[in-house]
Amino acid sequence: MTNLIEVVIPSYKSELMITSIIKSMEKYKPDSLKLSYHVVENSTVTDYKDRVLSLSDNIRWYNNPSADTGEDATNNKGSWANCSAIEYVMDSLTSEYTFLCHNDCLVVSEDFFTDALAKMKQGYSMVGTSIFPNDVAALHVAGLFVKTDILKKVGVKPQFDKGMDVGDILTDYCRKESLDLFCFSNTINNKELVELCDEPWRGLGPKCGIDRALNVGLSKVVYVHLGRGTMKRFGKYHKQGKVYYSDWKSLCELVIGGDK
Repeated sequence: MTNLIEVVIPSYKSELMITSIIKSMEKYKPDSLKLSYHVVENSTVTDYKDRVLSLSDNIRWYNNPSADTGEDATNNKGSWANCSAIEYVMDSLTSEYTFLCHNDCLVVSEDFFTDALAKMKQGYSMVGTSIFPNDVAALHVAGLFVKTDILKKVGVKPQFDKGMDVGDILTDYCRKESLDLFCFSNTINNKELVELCDEPWRGLGPKCGIDRALNVGLSKVVYVHLGRGTMKRFGKYHKQGKVYYSDWKSLCELVIGGDK
């Protein structure tokens, strides 16, 4: 079983979210697993760099300002920025598996890594936390373990003309090559699973906007994704009944003790 996984986390001027996800991973990872983080700040901002680096000895920080100002910045900006961040560190990845994620996520149980590592040991090429609910039905890069050699070979560039967003091409490749894929049961793909969630995740209801992935035994939530995190961070997303940035901050405090 692999004992090192590299984690790629794109971010954009969001200290609370990036520090919270790293703290949650450090809290719930098994002692036998080493996580090496690649934090890609998609701007020139460095004012919280040292605080991020202080969270672990295994964090590398990168500034990727082209994601904020490049030629693709006006069309599907979020997707291209996410893609750009992953590509920025691709050549630096050396572990057997890489974990791709968004910064508006949290690991909330030790079962997350235990179950995921078990699936890797069984030979799954990718282990995801949700399937994006569109025609492509790809494992979503908001939380996705992928074999690093596949990641480097295939890349993550969107192909919008084929209905594929960032990283969807990885699922497309694995299906064509008949490689095994696993996805945690989750509430974005099956809202009825909200009833199996433990608190505080069950009480948020089926329409709160937070995707909740459950362990293999379907007894507890192991991984959560806020969704639209950067837009909520800057007050650019408003939809009745959804969990917003202030609510997310409270949940972070509950799960891992919070941040400033």
